[in-house]
Amino acid sequence: MNSRIAIASCRLHAVLLAALLVAAGCFEQAGNVLDLRTSPPGARIELDGVYQGDSPVKLNVMPGPHLVVATREGCLETRGSVTVQPTGTTRFDLSLRPLFGLVLAESFPTDAEVLVDGVFRGKTPILMTDLPGGQHRILIKKDGYESKEALLNVQTEADRQPKLISLELRSLLVAIKVTSTPDKAKVFLDGSYKGDSPQSIQNILAGKHKVRIEMDGYEPYEQEVEVSGHDEYHVSKKLDEKYARIKVDTDPPGGEVFLNGEAHGKAPVALDKLHEGDYTIKITKHGFDPVERKVSLKKGEDLDLKIPFVKLFGILQVTTIPAGVQVFVDNEARGSTQAPPNQPYSSPLIIPNISQGQRIVKFVKPGCSDVQIVATIQDGQTTTLNNIQLKRLFIPDTQIVVKDGRTLRGVMSRVENDGTVHFETAPGIFVDVAPDDIVSKKPIAPPGK
Repeated sequence: MNSRIAIASCRLHAVLLAALLVAAGCFEQAGNVLDLRTSPPGARIELDGVYQGDSPVKLNVMPGPHLVVATREGCLETRGSVTVQPTGTTRFDLSLRPLFGLVLAESFPTDAEVLVDGVFRGKTPILMTDLPGGQHRILIKKDGYESKEALLNVQTEADRQPKLISLELRSLLVAIKVTSTPDKAKVFLDGSYKGDSPQSIQNILAGKHKVRIEMDGYEPYEQEVEVSGHDEYHVSKKLDEKYARIKVDTDPPGGEVFLNGEAHGKAPVALDKLHEGDYTIKITKHGFDPVERKVSLKKGEDLDLKIPFVKLFGILQVTTIPAGVQVFVDNEARGSTQAPPNQPYSSPLIIPNISQGQRIVKFVKPGCSDVQIVATIQDGQTTTLNNIQLKRLFIPDTQIVVKDGRTLRGVMSRVENDGTVHFETAPGIFVDVAPDDIVSKKPIAPPGK
């Protein structure tokens, strides 16, 4: 054999043997690495029909083209072709598409919300084409209706027949009929005006609600009702008449209040629980003109009255003996009487604006005893007190010493032109003292000074 042919034959056998050993897994070819990954991970990997493990995996393979098959529960089988480079690491990624089932959801009535595993998917009727295989919780709900829930096993898209779920929802809407006596009262449901009674309120959700009835002149009525089912619920009420009220005050306060002739105490006073109608209010107070008012009350009316009094005044006319007397009315000084020429009594003293009623009139003059009289004053009239006489008090004011040694104590009456002194030595006893007999004359200090 030719030597060159022999050498070439040996080399060919060696290459074939190495290829067979690599294919049999007897040794790894360094530098030929396939880095294989899937999304999601955990897929079963076959390379050229031979199982290699679950992704992600790194494999030492021969350079060149290879077939990769990835399978995972819940996903479609995915295939891909990869060419492994002679040197280095070859990265290969496969995306697995989930397996979906077909679900048709419908309800009666329609337009109900569909929630799958708590996630809103739309309103009925709806065809869902993206539900993963397996068990799902489906909730169908609609305002005014009872919600319904079901468990559904969704098949993969290997079975292209849609899974049907059909639910009939029970209505929760009810009606409330409201009547009142009298009618034409305003009806409110949960604070919203619904019309005048009698009133039938439709399409109300079952549950608790507040019904309120209002009418001018009547006490409002409120009731909490809990309704369910399909029957009409009835609320009926005879309204209580609202009482009227009058608050009476006077200026000044303290007037006696009479309602239709019946006494109700002193102002301020509240007259409660009054029915609709006409009333007469009379107010009296000593020293003031009585006041009478007529009022017409409506149901529930609240009336405030502030009634001013007109004070009653009279006139007092007095004369006194002697003159020069100071006059007090209820301890208030109101003037002094004056002396006319050659008269034993005073000129009239006119005192206006004295409050009506009984008043204490006091007369005061130094050297005389006080006089006190109760006078009745009437509105617009003059009360006369004539010739009120004050008793003169004997209070010695002068001391005279005469030649015979006597000391005279008394009241100086008068002094004549020739100097003779008329001297009162005791009440009503007068002596004349000649100027030649007077040794000394001096005043006596009033008591207490």
